[in-house]
Amino acid sequence: MQKTVKHSLFLIPGIVLLGAVLRIPITTIPPVLDSIAKGLHVPVSSLGILTTLPLLAFAIFSPVAPWVARKLGNEGAFAAVLVLMIVGSIIRIISTPMMFLGTLLVGIGIAFMNVLLPTLISANFPTKVGLYTSVYVFTMGLTTAGASALAVPIVKATSWQTLIIILTIAVVIALIVWLPNLKYNQRATRNSASKAPKVPSAWKNKTAWLMLVFAGIQSAIFYTSIAWLPTIATGFGLSGSMAGLLAGINALVTLPVSFLVPNFVTGWNKKNRQIFLIVASAFAAISYIMIFFGNASFGFWLVLNILNGLATGSLFPYLMASLSNKTKNPYETSELSGMVNSGGYLIAAIGPALFGTAYSAFHSCHRIHKSSSS
Repeated sequence: MQKTVKHSLFLIPGIVLLGAVLRIPITTIPPVLDSIAKGLHVPVSSLGILTTLPLLAFAIFSPVAPWVARKLGNEGAFAAVLVLMIVGSIIRIISTPMMFLGTLLVGIGIAFMNVLLPTLISANFPTKVGLYTSVYVFTMGLTTAGASALAVPIVKATSWQTLIIILTIAVVIALIVWLPNLKYNQRATRNSASKAPKVPSAWKNKTAWLMLVFAGIQSAIFYTSIAWLPTIATGFGLSGSMAGLLAGINALVTLPVSFLVPNFVTGWNKKNRQIFLIVASAFAAISYIMIFFGNASFGFWLVLNILNGLATGSLFPYLMASLSNKTKNPYETSELSGMVNSGGYLIAAIGPALFGTAYSAFHSCHRIHKSSSS
């Protein structure tokens, strides 16, 4: 069994802050997209790609992350990624083209962190993977919920540029705290004992493919929920403020389960893990089936969002913990993580668009049916 390696005192605070900035530069933007469009003097529809660009970046650049880590080292790669995210974040305030370019750069940075965080934890805390996976996943959920709730008030009180500057400062703070970790920079290498497989071997592995599909489905559920549940709720008669409150509740529900799941999963046997997956998947399925019976009741949408939040809050940390549990060393973890994130986010990028098309078709038929009935 691997032993915990020597590391900086700033490693755990660094992991916490990596989790804190892992989503907010992207997820904080959709609630204020109207304000950004007005500030850039463009129609809001032209900025719709801002929600798709990061997912495409995740899909395209995730396989590159293990190579970067081998060249720069784990800790060195995170420092470089944070610099990339700082540059990408701040240039978004310049113009519309820079908004697109900056979003792409931030997406590339997050893609690398998605892949390398499980590797970092596996390398430094091989006997405590569940605990430290819980730490960064919980922090990610907490900051995502908080930043999304504060985005609109900040923009109303100041401007959308100020919001982006604040998000950039958060990444700068993460970089400053991370820099002492460079003293203990590690490189994930293939040693003779583990004989970690090359990337092509991972793509031919059945278990890796199953994890890829699982990653894609759980990501599609998450991003579809963020993009569509508030819109659908308002379509059935809820006010925008109520829909926003429900989105906040959905995010808050994920926090306790996202902290507990990695710790539990690492100690469960195969049967218990299967039962867990069935229950979590059933919650997601029920939440989407409920949409067909949508109405203007706040209680109805509250139950739907709680079930949905429990599902998304369980499936993502389960995946993150599994990336380390299914591999023997940090090298294998980085290779598997790169493959799973690449294919998974490609599926995730398609999911919300397909759901939107299906919802539009169904909603149109629903309106025609109601009109003919009346």
